[in-house]
Amino acid sequence: MKDGCRLLVFHITSNGGTLEDGLELSRAIERLGREGIRTVAFVDAKAYSAAAIAAFSCREIVMSPEASIGDCAPILASPVGGLEPMEGAEREKMESVVRERMESLAEKHGYPAALARAMVSQRIVVVEARNAKTGEVRYVEEPDLFGLGPEWEKGEVVDSADELLTVGSQKALKYGIARHVVRRLDDLYDLYPIEGRIVTYPVMWNETVVAWLNHTYLKALLVLIGLMGIYIEMNTPGFGMPGTIALVAFGLLFLGSFLAGQPAYLPPLLFVAGSILLGIELFVTPGFGIVGVSGLLLMGAGIVLALSGLAGLPERDFEWSALYRSLVVTGGVALVFAAAVSVLARFFTRLPVLGQLVLGPSTGSDGSSRAAAAVQETAVRLGDRGRSVTKLRPAGKARFGERLVDVVAEGDFLAADIAIEVVEVRGNRVVVRPGFASAEPRLRRGGAGEE
Repeated sequence: MKDGCRLLVFHITSNGGTLEDGLELSRAIERLGREGIRTVAFVDAKAYSAAAIAAFSCREIVMSPEASIGDCAPILASPVGGLEPMEGAEREKMESVVRERMESLAEKHGYPAALARAMVSQRIVVVEARNAKTGEVRYVEEPDLFGLGPEWEKGEVVDSADELLTVGSQKALKYGIARHVVRRLDDLYDLYPIEGRIVTYPVMWNETVVAWLNHTYLKALLVLIGLMGIYIEMNTPGFGMPGTIALVAFGLLFLGSFLAGQPAYLPPLLFVAGSILLGIELFVTPGFGIVGVSGLLLMGAGIVLALSGLAGLPERDFEWSALYRSLVVTGGVALVFAAAVSVLARFFTRLPVLGQLVLGPSTGSDGSSRAAAAVQETAVRLGDRGRSVTKLRPAGKARFGERLVDVVAEGDFLAADIAIEVVEVRGNRVVVRPGFASAEPRLRRGGAGEE
């Protein structure tokens, strides 16, 4: 390490985490050992699942009297909450990865390998084997007892076939998992050659932020915020705060994996490609067809992959499960978005501040929507010609004689101050198109006619 420390203590109190994170942490701790740093795991209360893998990655394990360690069986998070077990081939594939890792760490650091395997798989039976001549004690799987020789006798059953091994501090000390049992962290001064005070490296605020950015539900919230920002931006003139918020939300959605040190390039690439195709469909080509649909599909695929935490297409069973959960969460976000859009479309213009951002329908003197529709219908008729007052993106204002009317452009967005013609009047919805299509500019972002 940069500060020259030769002893690194990992203060562990955790129920664990994802398998991928646990294995990555395990590999990082092993790299420290190869660099000559003495690694010690101080299990203060509990070390389960991935936390147990991290503890076994250290050269020594020290536990407090109340601590326990074990239960490394892989599990899946249910799409509707809670946990669900894995069965059959899927379970065996996951267990084999964790079992091999725990066994390798145990053999490397002198922990009983059979006990390490028993923390992962239920079917393993571990017994105490005692040498009748020397008194030596080993902990082995029951079938291996007979291969030790006639002088080895079977002792107590340490772990049966119907349970995962989890042990407290005293049993961990007895079985050779824990090197010492101490009451508090400061007791390590009596066990190791520590000069001066122990330097503590707390969890930094940026690490907390990165952890939050990679949380599924926060990512789902960012997707919802981004979609709402796009919706509001598409219904407001120019480019403003809603569009900026949408860009920031989607940026944070894809940035999380990069900040966590596990960059996933495919999700943002799919989303950007889809956005480009959608922009081409909206602002360049007339109507809405295969280009726009392809853009929406690519954007959706990027969002689903980002929510699942996958860097690419799934291959293993647990990756398919993660993808399924992501699809469920994405469907929930879509339903919430549809409900929010329905509410905003009806009540947005009545809100004190937000209502000023959107071009809403004209209202009559009594303030009712029915009066607004009546005023709009009498203001213009099919075939009337006027001039746009604002840019039509697609909604905006137009003047017909002395009357100022809310209108919607048909097809492309239109620039301000051009001749227009009414092609449809339905209630308070007035649809217009350029009055002189060959001479008047159409408004396209980045193209001719943009002001």
